[in-house]
Amino acid sequence: MRSRLLPVLCLSLGSSLAAGCGAAAGDDHAARTDILGAAGPGEFILLTARGELVSADIEPGRVLGPDVNLGVYAADGGRDGQAVRGVAFNQAVSVTATREGATGIVGGAPLALSVTRADTGLRARGLVRGALSDYRVDERQIAGVIGRCSYELTRSGRYYEGPRSCGGQPYQVTVLLPRGLSSWSDAALATALGLLLGA
Repeated sequence: MRSRLLPVLCLSLGSSLAAGCGAAAGDDHAARTDILGAAGPGEFILLTARGELVSADIEPGRVLGPDVNLGVYAADGGRDGQAVRGVAFNQAVSVTATREGATGIVGGAPLALSVTRADTGLRARGLVRGALSDYRVDERQIAGVIGRCSYELTRSGRYYEGPRSCGGQPYQVTVLLPRGLSSWSDAALATALGLLLGA
């Protein structure tokens, strides 16, 4: 279950709408700044205008947070690549990431991604939790369909900001990617982001 943060329910809404939420727009901005400003160098954060917060500490071999506990290991049986194992959003994860992509199971649904380098970032295409996915992550944007959600985020300083839609009306989100992800292989990185952003 994702964490709920009532103080940021009105985040990124217009001033006239925010006034109806019972808190001044400045209060919302302060809550956002506190949450994002307190992030450590290895912390992933997804903060939404609906007051949802997904956070996790990301290290070279592990992702750990309230909703996710994943380990990254050498692939089974001496094969090339990495194994991503654990639990994400109450679903068991068993994925193998190789140079070409990632395949495995997430909560009984398939994850199968082809991962390629695209300009300064990467592009992943295939399935995340059984849902068709096609997304790009680079120094300028996070864009495309990830699992059941679509993103059109643009980088602003340390953060990516913009609309996200998960089967309904779009709403604003802010994403902080930690520097620690730079040590991950492309396929393991695409898998971790697919799980964290596509829930």
